[in-house]
Amino acid sequence: MRARSIRRDAFEKLARLSAQAPPSTSPNSDLLRLYKRCPKGAPVSNGVDGAGGVKVTNVHIKQPELEAILALCKAAPFVQSTEIAEQLLQRLSIYLPESYAQIISPSPGIRDINPSPHESLTHGLTSAILSIGIRHAPLRSHVSSLIHKYIQGWATGATQLSPDQFDHDDLVEFAADGELARVMTQSLSFLGFLEATAEYASFWNAYERLQLVEDIRAALSEKFLVAFETALSVVRNARSHQHGLREWRRLAKHYATTGRPLGAMILHDSFLAVALASASLLVRPSDGVPHDVLDYLRSTYRNNQIVSAASEDALAEGLTRISMEEMERLENDLDYLQRVGSAWQQRQAAAVKAKILITYLCCTVYDEETADSDLLMAWLDATLNDPSQTSDLDLASTVLKSMAVLAKLSSSMASTLGRSLPRVIVQGGFDERIAAVAAECLASVLSLLPPDAIITTLYSLGNVISTASSADRTASPLPNGGGKISRAGGVYNNHQTTGSAISLTPSDVEEPHHVYTTVIHTVVSIARSCKDEKITALALSMLIQKIGRASRVVDAKIITESALLGVHSGPNELRSLLKLYSKLSGDALLKNDQATLEAIMSARLHLSNEVKSGSSAFAIYLSHLLDTIVSKGDAHEVNNREISDAELASQEIAQLLLPLSVLISKKANDLTKLSESIIGLQRDAWFNIVVHGFDLTSQRGRQHLNELKILAQYSQPLIAEERSDHAESDVELNTVLRRGKSAEHAVEQKKRLLKLLPSCEADIKSLSYPDAVFLNTAYLVEELRASTGDCTKVLAYFLDPKLRSGSMGNCMFAIATATTRTYVSKTLSGALHSFSTPYLAQQLATIFAGCCHRIGRVQQVAVASAEIILRDVPSTLCQKTALFALLELLSIMWSSCLEGETDEYTWTSTFTSTKENIVVELSDDYSFRRATLSNFYKRAKAWVKSVLDIAPLDIKGLLQTYLSEYDDEGAYGHISLGRSFALEMGSVIPMTDQRLGAIEHQHDLNINTASDFIAQYTTRQEYRFIDGLNDQEEEWLRIDSKPGAPLRTRMSAFNRSIEDSTKLLLDLESRTLNHKHVTIAELRDILRRASALLCRVKKEQSPIIHHLVGIPFAVFTKQSIKLGISLWMSVIKENPRMEPRILVAIVECWEGTVRKKQGIFSAALAHPDPFLGKQEFAPTDKETLMKRQQQIYNIIAPHFRLLQFLSSHFNASRLSNPDIEQVYSRLMHITLDALSSGSPQPLAREAYFHIILLGLRIIRHCTTLPNAIKWRLKDRILTVGLAWFAKAPEWSFGGNRVQIKAETHVLADVQAYLQVVGNIGLQTEASLKSLKGKQELLSLLLSNEQTRLMVWLFPLDYEKKHHFTSGQHSKTLADAAVTGHLKTAWAENPALAVHLPQRFQSQRLSTEVRWMVLNFPHRVIDEPDALEILLGNSLPTDVSFQLKFLLFWASVNPMTAVTYFLPAYGNHPFIIQYAMRALESHSVDVTFFYVPQIVQTLRYDVLGYVERYIIETAKFSQLFAHQIIWNIKANAYKDEDSQIPDPVKPTLDKVMNTLENSFSREDRAFYVREFAFFNEVTGISGKLRPFITSPKEVKKQKIEEELRQIKVEVGVYLPSNPEGVVIGIDRKSGKPLQSHAKAPYMATFRIKKSKPATEIIGEDAERVNGGEPMPQPTYEVWQSAIFKVGDDCRQDVLALQMIAAFRGIFNNVGLDVWVYPYRVTATAPGCGVIDVLPNSISRDMLGREAVNGLYDYFVSKYGGEESIRFQEARSNFVKSMAAYSVISFLLQFKDRHNGNIMINDTGHIIHIDFGFCFDIAPGGIKFERAPFKLTGEMIAVMGGSNTSQPYRWFEELTIKAFLASRQHCQHLAHIVEVMLDSGLPCFKPETIQHFKERFVLEKTEREAADFMRELIRKSAGSYSTGGYDRFQLLTNGIPF
Repeated sequence: MRARSIRRDAFEKLARLSAQAPPSTSPNSDLLRLYKRCPKGAPVSNGVDGAGGVKVTNVHIKQPELEAILALCKAAPFVQSTEIAEQLLQRLSIYLPESYAQIISPSPGIRDINPSPHESLTHGLTSAILSIGIRHAPLRSHVSSLIHKYIQGWATGATQLSPDQFDHDDLVEFAADGELARVMTQSLSFLGFLEATAEYASFWNAYERLQLVEDIRAALSEKFLVAFETALSVVRNARSHQHGLREWRRLAKHYATTGRPLGAMILHDSFLAVALASASLLVRPSDGVPHDVLDYLRSTYRNNQIVSAASEDALAEGLTRISMEEMERLENDLDYLQRVGSAWQQRQAAAVKAKILITYLCCTVYDEETADSDLLMAWLDATLNDPSQTSDLDLASTVLKSMAVLAKLSSSMASTLGRSLPRVIVQGGFDERIAAVAAECLASVLSLLPPDAIITTLYSLGNVISTASSADRTASPLPNGGGKISRAGGVYNNHQTTGSAISLTPSDVEEPHHVYTTVIHTVVSIARSCKDEKITALALSMLIQKIGRASRVVDAKIITESALLGVHSGPNELRSLLKLYSKLSGDALLKNDQATLEAIMSARLHLSNEVKSGSSAFAIYLSHLLDTIVSKGDAHEVNNREISDAELASQEIAQLLLPLSVLISKKANDLTKLSESIIGLQRDAWFNIVVHGFDLTSQRGRQHLNELKILAQYSQPLIAEERSDHAESDVELNTVLRRGKSAEHAVEQKKRLLKLLPSCEADIKSLSYPDAVFLNTAYLVEELRASTGDCTKVLAYFLDPKLRSGSMGNCMFAIATATTRTYVSKTLSGALHSFSTPYLAQQLATIFAGCCHRIGRVQQVAVASAEIILRDVPSTLCQKTALFALLELLSIMWSSCLEGETDEYTWTSTFTSTKENIVVELSDDYSFRRATLSNFYKRAKAWVKSVLDIAPLDIKGLLQTYLSEYDDEGAYGHISLGRSFALEMGSVIPMTDQRLGAIEHQHDLNINTASDFIAQYTTRQEYRFIDGLNDQEEEWLRIDSKPGAPLRTRMSAFNRSIEDSTKLLLDLESRTLNHKHVTIAELRDILRRASALLCRVKKEQSPIIHHLVGIPFAVFTKQSIKLGISLWMSVIKENPRMEPRILVAIVECWEGTVRKKQGIFSAALAHPDPFLGKQEFAPTDKETLMKRQQQIYNIIAPHFRLLQFLSSHFNASRLSNPDIEQVYSRLMHITLDALSSGSPQPLAREAYFHIILLGLRIIRHCTTLPNAIKWRLKDRILTVGLAWFAKAPEWSFGGNRVQIKAETHVLADVQAYLQVVGNIGLQTEASLKSLKGKQELLSLLLSNEQTRLMVWLFPLDYEKKHHFTSGQHSKTLADAAVTGHLKTAWAENPALAVHLPQRFQSQRLSTEVRWMVLNFPHRVIDEPDALEILLGNSLPTDVSFQLKFLLFWASVNPMTAVTYFLPAYGNHPFIIQYAMRALESHSVDVTFFYVPQIVQTLRYDVLGYVERYIIETAKFSQLFAHQIIWNIKANAYKDEDSQIPDPVKPTLDKVMNTLENSFSREDRAFYVREFAFFNEVTGISGKLRPFITSPKEVKKQKIEEELRQIKVEVGVYLPSNPEGVVIGIDRKSGKPLQSHAKAPYMATFRIKKSKPATEIIGEDAERVNGGEPMPQPTYEVWQSAIFKVGDDCRQDVLALQMIAAFRGIFNNVGLDVWVYPYRVTATAPGCGVIDVLPNSISRDMLGREAVNGLYDYFVSKYGGEESIRFQEARSNFVKSMAAYSVISFLLQFKDRHNGNIMINDTGHIIHIDFGFCFDIAPGGIKFERAPFKLTGEMIAVMGGSNTSQPYRWFEELTIKAFLASRQHCQHLAHIVEVMLDSGLPCFKPETIQHFKERFVLEKTEREAADFMRELIRKSAGSYSTGGYDRFQLLTNGIPF
């Protein structure tokens, strides 16, 4: 039987696949094989005769043929091709026409063909043929003829049969082809035909369907039906000796058992199915299924959907007539059937009647005039009133559904049914299933009626239950006396009296429960179908009010059914219903009412299953269940109970566990989005569960173990993941843990815990009650969670500080290891697949991540767990998940440690593996990271080695997979510790390898299996990347090298491949050169194939080589060059004859980069002085600096990689070919020529000196170059080396220590090689001068550069690191050598000489350099710095003729240019003209920053140059003009009240008038709008003055009133935010500020700004947007501003301008410090606008909020010191402290009390209010003698000691900020110097002198670093800072 079933399935699949094949000219081979199993010969024209003219039916069908036919039939619907369909149709057409008479050979194999072979055969054939006709229109006529032939033949055969022919009881045998067999065969065949016809009725059109129905009805003659019944009677009464009837008898029984007893009725039923199918197509689409037409009509159908036609009308009329006739016939037989018919006969009669009714209904729906609806309703009523007929479910359902459909056709009928159906439901005595249908239909009818009718019906039904005996009634069970649910339906309460009571029948009065349950179900169905929350609430309220009024059975029904409504009710109704369940459950437990408990459980489970994910109901229900569990154990109101409170609470909790577990398991996806409050409830619920005795040892716990497991599986750990962010422990704070606290309970909890953790006895004794409860709960949850498949969540517990140490920590550690053992024990049992090693490996991967956790205790627990797993199940590490996680973590940890070197002060907290799903959070402590890496590496080694001993091949295979799957996209020379570790472990000899282990080891040799490991890896790579040479899509690599092929053929194919490859490469190169997008993957693929080809050719293939080298250069990125180098090396090593050609091609392309100015030769590497760029008033933007740094790296990287390749290749091949030296010599000459002017980019230092180093190596090792060539090459090398120093000294950019260390190494190597080649050019020979002077000067400068870099690298412990490089870096410039070196420098490059004084602190050097400039000014007119040396701070007396060169001198920065307008330079025409030209050469965006200084120079503008500059510049920038006007107004008076005019006021007024008059019409309109808007805003202060003494609320109301009157004009802006446009005002944001006599206030504005696009530099700029400027995106922000009146803001303006200048200096070196120069704009005497710092709070406000100190504030806001948020905030604090400390010292900020220090929400410190700076202090008394403010609380935040990493970072950053500032001392002084005559109180005569002295310019960098460190030490130990804070507390009440 099994084999036959498999064979049939195989035939069917084969036939289906063949049928779905695309069309083909040749027949499908699989179909042919199936055709061959049908041995009736080729298809014939009429389908009647087979081969040799034999009648088809005379040939018996055997089992194989039958199986093949059925398989082909099932495949027919899937045939795609008309050709195949035609073939199949020809095959099947042989069988169908006479299948009713087909004889099937008896065989045991056909007995399992259901329902019978004859029916299956005809059904299959008919279905197949009709499906072909439907899908393939050309074959339709053929199909129609076949169906017609079958009906015609069947009808003819039926007429020939008579019951008299076989009604012979004495017959012993009945022949297989006898009369009885023919009747049976024909009947069963017709059943199959009719069923298939009904399925595919859509094949025919309406006329054809009517004809079909008529034909079938005619064929089913009375004579034949009698014959069929007679034959069946013979079969049923057959005796045992009548073998010919045995099979027919078996079939008759089989049909009876399947519910289809054979007889005339079944044929009649099948005929009516065809009629029904035809009728249904009148009212529904043709793609539907006939039997669901009622549901379609009830739900989807609309009255206007039918479009009638003549053919459909005829069909409807015909079917109506047939239905009426059939109904009449059935009614005549019905009485007889009901009296003497068997049950199955009655069921068949009911089925027939149902089909008649539906058919007639379809006709009625189609056209009521054709089929009278009243007649149909009469039939339905009669049926419904006959209990014997309504007892049949199908018939009763049909009647009820038909009524619902009729209700849609007529509103009057709907109204009538709405009144009658409730009575039928109540009095009909329906069983539960019929009652459900009736309720559904009533709901459907009511949905068509107004709401009033629905409400009336609901009350009428409700009144049925109300008629119960009053003796049974009890009070309403609603909580709180009846409550919320009834209120929700209150809008319908006035309808309560309108319902009419429906009387009960006598039998129902005696036993009304059945009626009540039916009514309840009906009410619920009605409410649910309405989908109206108010109706639902009404029904719910009504039902609940009936609880207790009937019986417990009814109450149970109400409870269960109300849950159906609860799902769809509103939130309030659902909450009230849930409370009701809780109350009823409690009462039922007290009364031991199991029926009610079961009903409540059923209701809750229904809610759990039906609540939708993401709905509010889900959160409400989940919260309710959890909250109810948590609340159990509180005192109960009812006294004198038989059970205790605790026992009752436990039972109540038990009732909730199953619904909760179902809810959580069904909605698992929603659990990740739960709110913190629900998660907290979840934890508290667990605690209460344990308090009430649920654990693994108690009976209650075991009873509910499955539910507890599910809850544990989906619960969060009992400690929040962010617990380490808080100082307090969850265990200490949770009140639920204290529930039930008593000495007795404490002992009980400890006993339980001791059973679970016997090894922790001593620790358990010391635990408190809450601790014991918590640990018991933790054990329960995590043990259950482990038993469901997760043992890793336990690691989260150790984030809580209390659980890391002490007794709690020890017990928790034991719990963690116990859960791991539980999981491992299930793995070892082997019983569950979900605990097999692949799943355990996933757990181990997570545990490995825990081994690298930022908290040490978590690491210890994870290591212990990993040890357990690997000890008990070592094969876990043989799984890819675990091993790859281990390797990835090694790489991650290595990267995290390396980060401290690559970006010194910016640390990353989160690391993610792209290969494995691993995320690791790490602290900012690099020493802890290194220790973690070291420990993890040692353990990883031990773990892998232990597994290598048991499964060496598997582990090594996985290691090879890891290596092969790795895609290195990192920097050149990228190190992956995971890969290195994999290689190391792959080379280990396992200890279990007896053969290799027997080899004697020699102590100085490392014998391993690395060679075998790499050989296997290489082999795997070959077959893994087998497409490298055999890709079927690339013709040019498929070389025909068959052994038998002629040589000429093979060579021509080879040449073709070369030609094709050349074309492909040419196309690729043209695309890259035209900047079209080419992916690195495509590049890699094509170039790999080209290199593979070159490895095999014998001749030079110049075109391919040209492209193989040229394409990476055309792309010219670090990835493309890296790929190129790899491929070039592979070709050179595989095919050495290609080496010279490839090298030449590389050099040619290198020269191309020189010509195109790419890479290191690019102009994009410019690194301008910070005073030449745009200065910004904005917080430091580290992200932009990082992008700039990365862009520079990307530009330099290609050349740097090429240099490494060229250096290596030169050393390897210099002696192999003499021509190579010539190639390298040419390369160097061209490169050095291009670099003769040096490089301005500090990040290019390493690559730059690598070029010099390569040149020196060429000189050193070249043997064929003549001495003159060597001299010339060395001279150029020295020139280029010195050119690097022909600029101001530079530090580095960014915090990449590895980069700087590499730079010091390469400088040392250059120095070493200079000594090696020192003899070359040492002496003057003929025309070749000595190079000794240049070499010594370069050596001196290299030493100086090394010293500077060493100071930058090691600002704190320089002396300890002196061994880092060679000792030559300590060289200094002796006075005696100054003249010689200066002469050499001047002769080589005057710019070099100009910048020497900035490197060496020598007065003699400075004097001699100035002498050179003074005497040879024409040599340095390209150097702006030379002019500053020449002129100094005032016009020297020895300068005369030199000034004429100012006409050509390069422009100085705008600030220096402004100083040349000062009186010190005597208004010399040349100097003033130069200053004017210099200013005009700079963009207005740059000079905008210096508006205050430009205005001040109007004091000295005798010749009007400054005025002209202002007027001319204002034409380009209205914003510039406005700022000038505001600044002029602010400086017009010396006092705040505008009483004392400044002497320069007339000039200022004149300039302002001239400026205003110069405006164009548009500019003037903008000016008027802007100043009018601003005057309105500032005028509010004046309007506030009368209210100064009023309460704050009054002033605020006045401000809001004034703000509401301001209209925001187009384009206006705040003076402090010129880059943004005001688009709105927060009218309620006005806030008066504290002031005794003035009225400052604050308001908030909506500002629209443009976001500057990220600057794209280098070659990439050409590829973006076609060279056009990119559009700037805009964004909107709220900006608050303070408007001051009566306070001079100009000093704040200057201080913040200086801070912004420092910001530019820090950014210029990429220093990772942070400042925020917020904007302050002085707009009039004593008036100004101040930007409010967003998200900030002053330190004194923290004191007022009772925070003990800054450290405590950080802990409370950001979490404990181990939290990531705290560490990030601390890092921000350190960086801002460093910057502000240096600035505070240099600008001498005083009055640094806590009110003037802000902390923003990210932890940065910000200084504000600069009323005291430079040379003044509050009260003239210098309380604050410390260099800057560095208090104990600040140090506490930065680690608490001077040895902590954050504090050392602070020291280093402070020193570096100081060092970076020193070389800009002069320019910073210029900003101040121009302001000296402004009258600001901070200036004294010696201000500039003191300012410059603080830079200690006379000291070396090392000495300056030590100087600043000493200042830090003094500030940290200063008592004056604390004294001043105490003074402020006493005098002004400012806390500290």
